[in-house]
Amino acid sequence: MFMGSRMERTRWATVALGGLLLLAACGESGPDDELGAGPETTTRALSTTTTPPSTEPTAPPGLEAPPPVTVRFFDESVALQAWTYCYRSGCVDGSPPAEPPDVGSPEKVVIEFPLKGWAFTASFRAAADECGRMQEVPLETAGDGRFVLRPAGHSAAYDVTLFGRGDGDLFATFRWTTSIDGPLPTPQARLAVIADHDGKADSYGVELELTNLARTPRQASARITVQAGNGDAVTSHATRSRTRCLPEGTVYWDGPDEKGLAAAALGEGSFTYEVELLLDGARYLATATWPADEIVGNEPSVALHFTPGLPRLS
Repeated sequence: MFMGSRMERTRWATVALGGLLLLAACGESGPDDELGAGPETTTRALSTTTTPPSTEPTAPPGLEAPPPVTVRFFDESVALQAWTYCYRSGCVDGSPPAEPPDVGSPEKVVIEFPLKGWAFTASFRAAADECGRMQEVPLETAGDGRFVLRPAGHSAAYDVTLFGRGDGDLFATFRWTTSIDGPLPTPQARLAVIADHDGKADSYGVELELTNLARTPRQASARITVQAGNGDAVTSHATRSRTRCLPEGTVYWDGPDEKGLAAAALGEGSFTYEVELLLDGARYLATATWPADEIVGNEPSVALHFTPGLPRLS
């Protein structure tokens, strides 16, 4: 474990869990198709057996860990210690357990947490599969710090990671072999280019991510146009990541960072994004506005909604 700033911890946790930034599927990706011809341009207009975990504190000396998260199933329960968290005196980064506590096959589980004002989501990933597809779902609030979690996806063995957020945040994981099917994941897309830096437009790079597609496309390319309120715009082709291990149905582009900085220099106020995708020969188009369409908890990313809809599981 190590201690770091809140921003660093949040970024690490997102990389580890997919939720901003899981970086083509397990194995080599195919060559990209190119969207359009010619160089990148700057323009004036937009073209359109349960084993309880250790009860020993996980915090290093001088830091306080959050209380454990209790998972109740049948007439049993396990207390989960957070493996990554920000709480009171600082932040700690860790790794999910290789063999998390196993709750068996209940039809649902109840999550309990003693602190007020906290909310939870859950990420389902095939058990012991670092490259497995991941599906995030909210928990149902049951009052008095209790939440109900039901199965997601096809019935199978999953490592379920709980993400709690309140006066701080935490991650904790358990294993659940679901006995019934739940809702299937739907495709999601996000884009980060412009960020707020002390009230001024800035950029920490260009990141575009698609998750939970029906399958990982062999060929994928993206053209991104960012237009400032004054009409100036920057257009570029996104750089697809070559990371070998990504969940099935995920595509990630990272860069070019200099184009993000160029976009931030166009002006102040709101920015309009246009994204054109080419996935195995099929074209998809989406627009969004920054900061109006920022994803709460995943800033500065905005949510993208493509036409036609991205291919989904059935």
